Amino acid sequence: MSLPGNQSTSPNQEKPKQKSNKTKKESKCAKEKSSTEMDSKPTASYFSLSITGQIVSATFPLGPDKEFVFLRYELVAGPDWQLASGPQHGLTQLATNKSGHFNEPIVFNMPIEVTYKSTSPFGWPQLLVSVFGRSGMGRESLLGYANIHLPVFGSRPTTDQNTILEAPILMPKCPNMIADVTSWLLRREPELKDPKVLLNSMKCKGLSMESYGSLEFQLHTIMRGARKLGYNWHA
Repeated sequence: MSLPGNQSTSPNQEKPKQKSNKTKKESKCAKEKSSTEMDSKPTASYFSLSITGQIVSATFPLGPDKEFVFLRYELVAGPDWQLASGPQHGLTQLATNKSGHFNEPIVFNMPIEVTYKSTSPFGWPQLLVSVFGRSGMGRESLLGYANIHLPVFGSRPTTDQNTILEAPILMPKCPNMIADVTSWLLRREPELKDPKVLLNSMKCKGLSMESYGSLEFQLHTIMRGARKLGYNWHA
């Protein structure tokens, strides 16, 4: 026979044990949640490159062969680069320097504003520009190509002349005399089927080019997230 006093005291001794088990389970759940939250925090998997600026002008030492000049540009990058914002292609307005001296700069002031994302600096973006001329009769012809790498480092004040970058305008030459005569009879300058070969030094071997004039660019760079991936560049 059990006494009534013993029956009343046994459940009171088991209750604190149940509460302690519940608190342990709650603390374990809280630790698991905190660990999962720490694991779910985003880590840097790419860096971004923002470019702003403009194609300022084109200069020809003896003046352009055509009355009006315009540009077509294209941004070309490697397979690891993704264009996040901004146009990849562009076309400028018709410009001329008829009102001034024949070798004065032909001003375009074509704005450029793009943002790239990448995990590797391999295939750094380049700006490829095709220069065309138009006569008063509306006939268009190629005046040359120019290319430049987008700047790596930051910008300087706009009053500093060092922010101006120059690239020579390269004009393809005919490979032989027959092609030269044919070009003269047809009044068409030689063109490249794929101007992107100029961006690869291995593919443009054997090309005969001559430089006539230059393009001026004004570009500024903002880079984010490169140090988190282990890239540390200093100007």
